[in-house]
Amino acid sequence: MKIAMVSEHANPVGAHKGEPTCGDSVHLTSVARQLAKLGHRVTVYTRHADPATAERTRMGRGVTVEHLTAGPVRKLDEAELPEHTAAFASALTTALTNDVPDVVHAFGWSSGLATMAAVRDSGHEIPTVQSFHSLSISERRAGLPGADRVRLEAALAQNADSVLVNSSEQMFELARMGVPRSTVSVVPYGVDAEHFSVDGVQQGPWHHRRTGAGQRLRVIAVTGLGRESGADSLIDMMVRVPESELLIVGGPSADDLTIDPDARRLEQRAKEAGVDDRITLTGAVDRKELPRILRSADVFVSTASYDPYGGAVLEAMACGLPVVARAVGSVTGAVLDGTTGVLLRSARPDTLGRILRTLSADATKRTAYGIAGSDRAASRFGWERIAGETERIYTKLFPMEAELPLAVGDDAN
Repeated sequence: MKIAMVSEHANPVGAHKGEPTCGDSVHLTSVARQLAKLGHRVTVYTRHADPATAERTRMGRGVTVEHLTAGPVRKLDEAELPEHTAAFASALTTALTNDVPDVVHAFGWSSGLATMAAVRDSGHEIPTVQSFHSLSISERRAGLPGADRVRLEAALAQNADSVLVNSSEQMFELARMGVPRSTVSVVPYGVDAEHFSVDGVQQGPWHHRRTGAGQRLRVIAVTGLGRESGADSLIDMMVRVPESELLIVGGPSADDLTIDPDARRLEQRAKEAGVDDRITLTGAVDRKELPRILRSADVFVSTASYDPYGGAVLEAMACGLPVVARAVGSVTGAVLDGTTGVLLRSARPDTLGRILRTLSADATKRTAYGIAGSDRAASRFGWERIAGETERIYTKLFPMEAELPLAVGDDAN
């Protein structure tokens, strides 16, 4: 099968190289690779945003990334993207006309707009799949800033042949928007359970034996530093868990932390609370190093007001960490309350502190949560399974009597 994946805003090349990047990029890279292993030929179309990147990049056998010129060749702010979506759609039309795929899969609303226009203008009847990692209505309920895209997302979902979402919560939101449930499927975000695993080398600057007598409980969070991330609650939580230390992984690079306003705000908050000696901001970390840092900790905490991916939670579970998380977005489908960790209605510092004090005193429960979490992450959320579920959605779009689309290695070139 020839598969075209469209992502105007996210480029999979960075994730392919193991660089710190967004959840969309990780998803694109991981699913594309796994689909190629299943014998499909995948082309990812994204906007050309880096002059140092070639127009065409290969990500292993069966996967190619095409960088389409649409506006300035630089990274754009989210607010700038709509200005260049029409140009991206025009370039995508040419690409799909010259190399007609069997199915087109759009990721995000701007990619959905471009795909809808490109398929129409190409003159070919190509089945379309629309993925939403995040929905405007969910973001607004969480109090996040941003434009109201509810009607636009509903129109895109109704126009697509199939719609993929990360969670049942998103499926219900689309149903409320009038999208037929028969066209919507839940295919969750995934995790590389070979890279993020319980076993691995633990030497390095973050080496830490799991808590024993006389040791501090090491708590870790992988999150942004903005107010919506819940990082402020993490600082306040530490006042209530005196025998602990906290690593906050994320934000800008370590070299830029000193000039980052959010990092300075958190450091000042920690100083005023008297916990600055027990809190470390690491900055962004390469994905190849992230498992080692996760394995050094005792508990993973997520306090974000909205988490449409749940990726950081899954990676922590895969590394054997018990998870304490706010029950939002895709987190509710990843964590089994009382089995792999604890789900909370809110991220109040006093509640977080109480849970962490309980876990600090109960090594057996921490271990049980960690074992159950790693098993669940590997068995349910491995990218191989996620790609297989995605492939089945594609296959349903073809009539049973139709000839099977060409797979990698079947063409004579």
